[in-house]
Amino acid sequence: MARIGIFFGLVLCGLTVAAISVTTQKSFTQFVPMMFGIPLLFLGVVGLNPHRRLNATMVAMTLGLLGFACGAIRFLVLIADRAAGGIINPVSFRLVVAMTIVCLVFALLALVWVRKRRERLSGRTNLEPSDTTPDSENTSEQDALLAAPNPSVSAAPDHEKVSPASNASANPYQSPRVIENPTESR
Repeated sequence: MARIGIFFGLVLCGLTVAAISVTTQKSFTQFVPMMFGIPLLFLGVVGLNPHRRLNATMVAMTLGLLGFACGAIRFLVLIADRAAGGIINPVSFRLVVAMTIVCLVFALLALVWVRKRRERLSGRTNLEPSDTTPDSENTSEQDALLAAPNPSVSAAPDHEKVSPASNASANPYQSPRVIENPTESR
């Protein structure tokens, strides 16, 4: 979904560049797609990080819905101006329609992606107790036996048994000491 967000952000920015390059008559409406495209592009880049993907997609979906709402409102205002006899810039009108459609398509794609992801995650972690196991006490004993290794069982002979390290460091993330070979020269 992150790449799709980047693509739609670039499309919105491209709409602005195309509208500016087509006509010499400028209006503030021509810059609105870029105002939505740049944050959408940024959220797509943030979404490339797997840990932030869902949050970035949710914010991007909200931004897409906001872009759709703003575009629809501006579309209605332009239609009202046209009906009242006013002159509207046809490039701005087409740009508003294109932005509205692009934001709606992106918001719908993001909504589908979020729903599928939530279904996939809820299917992976089943929080409801299952009633299909006939002997739940027996399985919990088996799970307890499988969870902790038995230190008395060893494949090594009695004289080669491995004992736990007594000088183990308290920090498990610390690098182990390098054993220096006294015969090596530096």
